[in-house]
Amino acid sequence: MKHSVGKRLTAGVANTVFTVPQGYKAEVSLLFISNLDANNKTTTAYWQHAHNITHKIRIIDLYPMASHSFLQFNNGSIIMQQGDSFVIEPQAGATQDCIITFDLRKELATFAFDGE
Repeated sequence: MKHSVGKRLTAGVANTVFTVPQGYKAEVSLLFISNLDANNKTTTAYWQHAHNITHKIRIIDLYPMASHSFLQFNNGSIIMQQGDSFVIEPQAGATQDCIITFDLRKELATFAFDGE
């Protein structure tokens, strides 16, 4: 089941864009973030693991986005496990939107990797 989630992000806070439902895996194929501001703003985006909420894999960290620009990642994929979340945190005062496209697949068996 392929899905896209679009969201107007709340500035200055961590926005959970989606969480993988129990019993599923998600393959993320697109991350799109637009800076709608007339000023440059920074953005952080990360994959937060369910097994340890302090385990955050940063895709971008305080990335400076030019006025009216966008970021797009779509040349690979990220496989997320049940309970994992995708989080985006725009700079305080920013006006930013995002789109994430992912494919949900029913998990038939669970295998732990690297302490998960």
